[in-house]
Amino acid sequence: MKQFTSILKSGLASCVATLLCVGAAQAQPTVNSVSPHGAYLMEPAAALTFTANSTVGINTTDISVQLTTTTLAGDVLVKNYTSANGLTVGGTANSRSVSLPLKTNRLYAATISVKDVNNATASSSVNFTTLAGYTFEAEDYDYTAASVTGQFFNPPQTNAYSGLAGTYGTDFQHDPGSGPGANVYRPRPGGVALEGCGDTQRIQYSSGQTDYDIGWNNGGDWENYTRTYPAGTYNVYLRGADGNAAEADAATLSVVSGTATLTGNGSFKFAVPGGGWQNYHWCPLKDASGNLVTLTSDGSTSTLQAHVDNGNFNANFYMLVPVETNSTAVSLSISNVYPNGQGLYQQASTLSFTINSATAIDASGISVQLIGTNLWGQGAANFLSVGSGLSVSGPSTSLTFSANLNTNTIYKAVIIATDSNGGAATTNVVFDTISPTYTFEAEDYDYNSGQFIDNPQTNAYANLNGIEGVDTHVGNSLSGAWSYRNQAYLSGGLETEPCGDFQRAQYAASGLTDYNIGFNDGGNWGNYTRTLPAGTYNVYMRAANGNGGQSDSASLSLVTAGLGTANQTVLKLGTFGVPNTGGWQTYSWVPCKDVQGNLVQLTGGSVKTLRITTDGGNYNANFYLLVPANPSVHPAPYADNIQPDGSHMFQPTNVMTFLTHSVPGLQTTNITLALNGSVVSTANLSFSGSANLWTVTCPVKTNVFYTAVITLKDANGTWSGTNTFYTYSPDNFQWEAEDYDYNSGLFHDNPQINGYANAASVAGVDCLENDVNAFSRGYTYRPMAAQGFPDSTAGDEARSQFVNASGTDYSIGSFGGGSFANFTRTYPAGSYYVVGRFAEGAGVTEATIGKVTSGFGTSSQTVQTYGTFFINSLGWGTWQWAPLLDNSGNLAKITLDGTQTTLQLGGSPVGGQPEVNVNFFMLVPAPPDVWITPTVGGGQIHLTFPTVSTYSYQVQYKNNLKDPTWSNLGSPIPGDGSAHTVNDSTSVTNRFYRVQFQ
Repeated sequence: MKQFTSILKSGLASCVATLLCVGAAQAQPTVNSVSPHGAYLMEPAAALTFTANSTVGINTTDISVQLTTTTLAGDVLVKNYTSANGLTVGGTANSRSVSLPLKTNRLYAATISVKDVNNATASSSVNFTTLAGYTFEAEDYDYTAASVTGQFFNPPQTNAYSGLAGTYGTDFQHDPGSGPGANVYRPRPGGVALEGCGDTQRIQYSSGQTDYDIGWNNGGDWENYTRTYPAGTYNVYLRGADGNAAEADAATLSVVSGTATLTGNGSFKFAVPGGGWQNYHWCPLKDASGNLVTLTSDGSTSTLQAHVDNGNFNANFYMLVPVETNSTAVSLSISNVYPNGQGLYQQASTLSFTINSATAIDASGISVQLIGTNLWGQGAANFLSVGSGLSVSGPSTSLTFSANLNTNTIYKAVIIATDSNGGAATTNVVFDTISPTYTFEAEDYDYNSGQFIDNPQTNAYANLNGIEGVDTHVGNSLSGAWSYRNQAYLSGGLETEPCGDFQRAQYAASGLTDYNIGFNDGGNWGNYTRTLPAGTYNVYMRAANGNGGQSDSASLSLVTAGLGTANQTVLKLGTFGVPNTGGWQTYSWVPCKDVQGNLVQLTGGSVKTLRITTDGGNYNANFYLLVPANPSVHPAPYADNIQPDGSHMFQPTNVMTFLTHSVPGLQTTNITLALNGSVVSTANLSFSGSANLWTVTCPVKTNVFYTAVITLKDANGTWSGTNTFYTYSPDNFQWEAEDYDYNSGLFHDNPQINGYANAASVAGVDCLENDVNAFSRGYTYRPMAAQGFPDSTAGDEARSQFVNASGTDYSIGSFGGGSFANFTRTYPAGSYYVVGRFAEGAGVTEATIGKVTSGFGTSSQTVQTYGTFFINSLGWGTWQWAPLLDNSGNLAKITLDGTQTTLQLGGSPVGGQPEVNVNFFMLVPAPPDVWITPTVGGGQIHLTFPTVSTYSYQVQYKNNLKDPTWSNLGSPIPGDGSAHTVNDSTSVTNRFYRVQFQ
């Protein structure tokens, strides 16, 4: 049905206020005239320059630059610069001019910070490059003139090869069927596929020329580039982009003529990473050992050939960068780092490390980027230097540095040490300072129908068998690895294997093997019964995932009944979302979160059975950890496990249930449920469980569309959620959209599945496809000859009638304005609502249903329209129910008499709306209109009315229509399909009656 939202706008009265000015506000300092400014891809400059301005003045010591320098080979250096360390500051206190020397052929990110004498601050960030290499464009491969191949410009002007054709097999080789067919910059077909390039603009293209790239590359494509390359020794880079998910796309560079040489080990390749078709990267030419290849030229003419090994990628241009010969030998070394990440639970209060050098160390060149995230999900990234979070001690040639750490935190530290020559020593370390409160091993699930070892010793469950369907459940796509529990999967054994995670103390001390559970499949589960310690905890899985995606997950549930039997009930508490960790034995901490994204809070202090269920595999689980929940976090209540949940086409039921979660506890009077806009009385709700976990049950009716709004309120706050679901029965009368009439009004009454196969309809009589372009879109079920609707396999949720008959569920498409389809049947007698099953991906649209009242079997038909389907745009692969609504937006009720009737589906009556795909229609029993038949006898008024099962009826009265409320006459009457009578005394002088049903 249509839903309307009313918005009440509250007006604000105008007012005039008088402001008393007691002093002018001081202007903030500013950073201006930054150069290079990052507007172009390549901005060679000898220095970073800017001005710092302030009306009150800036001290030279209050200007700093954090500069991140990256070489094209990927080496990174991060350093802070001040007037005492690299910055040259001139000018006046009100306008400082600042410069910082730069190196050529670097990628830079600078953050400029300024503070004035009043401690007001300003900052500015800029990314730029100082690249100044020799470049040649990927689209400027050799051309042919006067039948002479291998022609070139040396050096070419921008867009100089425009319109020049090369010779296939001599100047280039490219799949002629790939890419655009039009002439873009150079002739096609017969040339490579070119397109406008979306890379960052270079200065030479700023005057209006177009930058192009080569796209649609395939393995075996190549281009020749003849130039008089400058004399010298160079590294070579491709500016490339790749929209594929994998990073397998690559090209080889070789010298095919001339004196230029390439030096390295094995083949020389560019590897193009993914990230987007116009998201460009610097791709170095490397040899088989991963080292940069060098190209040496004596200044004479040579031809280079770029050969695609794996495609597809986009190539913008190539660049030669002189090999650096200046000595940057690192005289520094980093040692004694602790915590060092070589184990779990490195509970240190400080990070410490030592810098060693043969000469005195400049402590200002030492920095640490410290990123810490605690187990509650709170984190920060800090840049530490001496005097700003980093302490230093020791002799000048062997300095020890330290920084404070927090407990129960996962850290990544990047330690960077630089010397006066610009050389650097860098080390990365990942570690944790977790203090484990309580752990249990993934391989130590229950055994022998719910038996368990409380606080087991290491490897205590060895050779103890779980019972399939009671202690565990296992799928059948297994490898046969049961190295710890020693049982086959058919008897309930989750698969175990030796674990490659960091060794914990209990395993190191005992010499025993740490195991993990692997080869998980969706639906696998294990029960873990323990006496959990008192308190409230968050729960973490120690897990590894070698898949490329992050779709692997597991659920944490509480077993509430049936432990030790095959009939157990569980309450889902939350989900572990296991990301890609980089390998099957590379482990990470994975928190359990609820549907609101909060860390699940688990209350201990008693024996509980937790169940871990694999939702989407595959991942490896080592163990589970409980840590005290953050006492400052007070999550609001929420509801989940709502059933029916609207996830299936048919969910017939007479009850709705949901589960409430509340940390402080939830009073039942603070649980509100509204169904289709009406609040359900608390007296009509049933509650089981506890104030922390209520299971709430509410009666509902079958064959109804519901919008349920749940509102919860506890001491932590208020939560509200909306869910829609259908309780439609699959036994309702249905007819298929593809089974429209054929041969001028012929039809099959109650047709068999796929009963209209190959039946040709008559255009304008049985149906009309108004889209002339539709007839090329495919006809699988019925023939195109009669110009019917394109049909294909629907892809909707499977229905039992098709499954049982091994039939195919089809749908029709391209159904829009001006189209119609007739469906003649002997429909069952009764009052019904009509719902349709539609898919729409181009925008909201409509369709209609009506009854053919005359002209049946002819091209002149009249139709009585019953109502309109309003169809949302959810995607062509997403099927949805849409009810038929009348002109008032209410469910349209149609009455059928059980005789032959032709219903007509009509296209959108609104011009310009998109076409829709249609699967089938269904009649949903509707309560008949209730008419009260009054009779008088024996001193009483007899009020008789029909009833329908599943509905409850209440007679009400008013003595005056202006009375504010109706009063109940008698008790509610359950409907049973028969007529019922309610009596009232004739002694009343004036009374109005009505029957309310729900």
